[in-house]
Amino acid sequence: MSLTFVEGDTGPAINGTIVLTGTTTPVDLTGATVKFQMRKDNDRRYQVDATASIVSPSGGTVTYSWGANDLANPGPYLAQWEITFSGGIKQTTDPPVDIIVRRQ
Repeated sequence: MSLTFVEGDTGPAINGTIVLTGTTTPVDLTGATVKFQMRKDNDRRYQVDATASIVSPSGGTVTYSWGANDLANPGPYLAQWEITFSGGIKQTTDPPVDIIVRRQ
């Protein structure tokens, strides 16, 4: 699956439901924090590494509203959600989602 956004846009927000690997069961995000991370597909540095909003902790749903420069550079990207649970354990979604930022 890939998502396409337009260079320079700040909407729509990106939404997701985080599920247990190999299932449709949502991850319980109660007491957790979630970051949205996005990087060029050929780079290890994140262009976006920012706090996301948890919409429904028990439903595993999250959202990230794009910042002013998040979609400034066209090209292919990989995106993921990084969860930090209350005990400090980190879990990152896999596989990453392909995002295309197309030229204006």
